[in-house]
Amino acid sequence: MTTAILDAAQRVFEQYGARRANVEDVARAAGVSRSTLYRTYATKDDLLQAVLTRQASEFLTELDEASAGLPPRDAVVEAFTRGIALTREIPLLARLVETEPEIITGMGGLSNTSLVIALSDQVASTLRRSGATMPDGELHVVAELMMRVAYTYILNPHGHLDMGDDTVVRAYARQYLAPLVY
Repeated sequence: MTTAILDAAQRVFEQYGARRANVEDVARAAGVSRSTLYRTYATKDDLLQAVLTRQASEFLTELDEASAGLPPRDAVVEAFTRGIALTREIPLLARLVETEPEIITGMGGLSNTSLVIALSDQVASTLRRSGATMPDGELHVVAELMMRVAYTYILNPHGHLDMGDDTVVRAYARQYLAPLVY
């Protein structure tokens, strides 16, 4: 049932946005009563957090797949490039970035600090599996830096670089981010 609720919530959040979506719409889309929904997720923010957590997990799985079997610096390039592209391709993330960036930045009442750290830890694990030999402390700092750089470009992609062009993103990652990893 939780999967059905999360699937329905994701569709509703994609359609209406996080602010305009309501629990009644999610319950109706999931085919459950409001009380059933509230027993599973006490608030709309809890439901949104669960949907975003699931999306983050799927996002990281795809980045792991994009970088699997590559040496560390190539893994950085491919994961960064794919991650930037995914922010345009995942409907809910694209909608939130475009219309409700405060949800992504954490100003909408959801804290993103733990999400950034959790994502950074995942990136560090991916880089370690790719063969990075740098000390753990340095690896985690570099992974966090990469997440924060990606986060900035996701929230504000317009600047000197065309972050909608994978060739440009790949060149940026190769020149500036990959050298941070050894």
